[in-house]
Amino acid sequence: MTTLSERIIEPHTEYFLFDSFKKYGCIAGFSRGRLNLGFQNNPDLKKNRESFLRTIGIKPDELICLKQVHGNKIFLAKKEDKGRGAFDYDSAIPDCDGIITREKELPLAVFSADCLSVFMLDTANRVSAILHAGWKGARDRIALSALDIFKNRFNSRAKDIICGFGPCIRNCCYEVSEVFQDYFPDCVEQRQGKLFLNLIKVNSRQLLSAGVLEKNINDSQICTFCRDDDFFSYRKEGQNAGRMMSVVMVKQFTVDG
Repeated sequence: MTTLSERIIEPHTEYFLFDSFKKYGCIAGFSRGRLNLGFQNNPDLKKNRESFLRTIGIKPDELICLKQVHGNKIFLAKKEDKGRGAFDYDSAIPDCDGIITREKELPLAVFSADCLSVFMLDTANRVSAILHAGWKGARDRIALSALDIFKNRFNSRAKDIICGFGPCIRNCCYEVSEVFQDYFPDCVEQRQGKLFLNLIKVNSRQLLSAGVLEKNINDSQICTFCRDDDFFSYRKEGQNAGRMMSVVMVKQFTVDG
């Protein structure tokens, strides 16, 4: 299991980075604290994003963001897409829930408040991706959609891909209805007459089925519902919930792996 590095930016605002990505010259991490980084209900969007991104070594105006729709469509980002959605929703990439790129110094972001963020890196070719994988995206196998692009577009090998799971609502708290047993027959748990979905198990199984090595799948083990003092939870806060950012960027220089 990969170790996460936790660093303090300012009181009540921290971030986590995946050490396993760092050794390949890749920034991969997510925000912590009550700093709203999403488009929703956010008059301080530019200031908040600049505060977070500059601290982890990313230029805020170069960020690429999505108009997330809880689907499985993935955008292939190029240099000319730099800055789309960095500070305004209208310029963000429409109708996608994942971004992948082979470009260096191109930061990719997704936003969440209970949904799972999935970080991916082809360590051989240094192709990076970030996914927004709520239950609808997981049902539609967004992780497998990303792996198809890795393999078919970039000739990636599954055994070279490392993955990280960000914070999300976990099976301790993610109560669902009976229909979820049809969507995820082996990933819904019953406790005291209630049903709970395990999003981590769903996405892990998809990655493993495509050849990603178990030792290369790393989990932050953070439940947003349990830790709503540190992370936004739509289930608890509803429409007033802010959004945390998950971001990935491969640097220009090479690093011995």
